[in-house]
Amino acid sequence: MRGLELGIGILLIALGLLALSIARPGQARLFGAGWGPARRAGWRAAFIGLSFVTTSIGYGILLYPYFIHPSDAPSTSPALVQAPTTSPSPLPPTSLPSPEPWPTTPRPTPSPSIPPTPTVSPFACEPGVWQTIEQANAAQEAYLQGQGALAQLAAAWGDAAAEARRQGDRLQQAAQAIGATIQEIQWEIRSCAVTARPGPDLLEVRTEEIWVYRASLTCPPGRPVTTERVVSYPGEIYRLAAQDGRWRILRWTPGEGTLQRDWRCP
Repeated sequence: MRGLELGIGILLIALGLLALSIARPGQARLFGAGWGPARRAGWRAAFIGLSFVTTSIGYGILLYPYFIHPSDAPSTSPALVQAPTTSPSPLPPTSLPSPEPWPTTPRPTPSPSIPPTPTVSPFACEPGVWQTIEQANAAQEAYLQGQGALAQLAAAWGDAAAEARRQGDRLQQAAQAIGATIQEIQWEIRSCAVTARPGPDLLEVRTEEIWVYRASLTCPPGRPVTTERVVSYPGEIYRLAAQDGRWRILRWTPGEGTLQRDWRCP
């Protein structure tokens, strides 16, 4: 199509130039010798107009592809037809539910308790060993609060009763030194594992325990407050022997305790 357009444009420009050359004053013989001046002037004007029109159309055909937008111009190479793609329609707007108001009822303040800590080792002690250590701790708790006799301490602690009493007396003396009165005791065995078997009826176990001693303390200016002493024992060692179908404590080593919180006035 581009070659045909080029030929038509050149042909029209040539016809326009030919018409212009005929309309020149020197070509008056072409209009007839017997024509009057007015008639010859009319035909000359007609040829001049025809020359202008054909020349303009020829140039328009030649220059038309250069004035249009490149994307609209005819291409000589085959165009790739792309399949129409459908864009996903937008989702309809959804209204988010308004958050529910927080409850205005104040939550009760929990009383101080044993702080949670991760378990160091699994509960590997058999139930009988576990029960023996729990009974010993319960007897120690009663003795510290003045509710248990030495006979109960000896029955629960066996051969380690003297060490259990010594540790309890030290704690009571520390409380009396600052004027504190022990009111409540909480304890927890967090792990128990067998570390050795010295004999067929002997066991050595290691426990991790934490003890909380809640006491009443008089603070200036004579105001009583409740305060806590929190001690963790990460490596208590118990040696036990099987006797009459139950376990008896032969030796107890509390190990080095970590004082996490002590009795003091706020």
